[in-house]
Order: sequence, then C-alpha cells, then structure tokens
Amino acid sequence: MKTTTRLGLILSSLSVICISSCAPGGKSPSGFFSNYAQLNAGYGTADAVSSYVKPGVDLKKYDSVIIDPVSTVVADPEVSPAVSAQLASYLAGSLSDSAVTSLRVVSVPGPTTMRIRTNLTDVIEGKESGRPVKTIHTAPVATLTGNLGSAALANFISNVSFEGEVVDSLTGERLLALMDHRLGHKREATPATSWAGVRSAVNQGVLKLRGRFTALQNR
Repeated sequence: MKTTTRLGLILSSLSVICISSCAPGGKSPSGFFSNYAQLNAGYGTADAVSSYVKPGVDLKKYDSVIIDPVSTVVADPEVSPAVSAQLASYLAGSLSDSAVTSLRVVSVPGPTTMRIRTNLTDVIEGKESGRPVKTIHTAPVATLTGNLGSAALANFISNVSFEGEVVDSLTGERLLALMDHRLGHKREATPATSWAGVRSAVNQGVLKLRGRFTALQNR
C-alpha cells in the first residue's frame, strides 16, 4: 500500500461525528489549532470539511507514526466526563486500528516519523458557551450503552467539532490538517440514537473520507 494511501486512511480515521462551523484565520476557538488560515474554505460548503496539505510535502519518507492521546474541549456544563471519554474512546480506537494496519506505531520522534494530534470540541466560533474544560484522554473507556436518551445530549453529539492534524515528529511542522463537521449535517443525533449508532458513524466516516483524502494526498 502506498504511503500516501496509508496517510489518507489514517487521517480519514480522524473524522468522526464532527460538526462545527469555525472560520479560518488565527487560533481555533478551542485552542487546538494555532493556525486556521492554512485551511481551505470547505467549512462553508455542503461537505463541511476544511483541509490543508503542505505544498510539495514528501509523504513517502514517513514509515512510522506517533499517535498523541485524544483531547476534548467541552464547554457544555451538562456533558459528563463519561460522555467525553466515550467519544474519545471511539476516536482513539479508530485511529489505533487504522494506524496498526498501515504505518508502524512508535513512541519516539524520528526523521521518518509523523505525529497525529486530534481533538473533539463543542466550542464554536460565534457561539456562546460555558467555560471550556480540556481533557487529555490517555486511556479512554466507553462505558455508556443503550440510547443517548436526552435531547440535550443528542444536541451535543450533533454539534461536536473535530480538529486533527499530522505534523513532522521532529520539527512540529504541519503536514496535513482537517476540520470536519460533515457527519453532523448528514446525520443528526436524536434521543433515540444509540451509542452503537454513534460508534457506527465513526466507521462510516472513515470509509466516506478515505477516498477524499487519498485523492488529496496524491494530487
């Protein structure tokens, strides 16, 4: 499998239940991205995806990857730590499964190693929110079962934004970046939505975005 295809699969895996509307330019409202200006204008389209690929980047040299712990930045005071951990667990699992089948997962930076950073947040530009709480999920566990059960939780699930980027592990230079809220537009959550359905959306997102990013990596 080509390295570019592998990278497409990995970055695609970052795209789960991601739904927001952040304008590029400057620092992201969540504080995760320090540079939005590089991302293209996909955020305003039906696809609801903004992305960036470093011009002229040589992706073929990378044969290994460091996967940083998933982070969440949640401002909704009604959202419990268990919910944040549930979403982080789904994302971490998807990332790990994809990376293991493609690039070698390592823990030490090197000249042929990239680093993947990911974040889920409900902090959206122009939207009033509570005090954001950032959590680094080193070992998130999914403990919730059944249906979402409440309109408030369904609304939160439908308005979680995803931010992810791939950087060079030694220099920290950004190679690829993605902001996605497509699944929120395509598949709104309701109180009757099951957690199994939320997890399924993770896998569907990987499949849907894989083709997009494979093409992006090879352009």
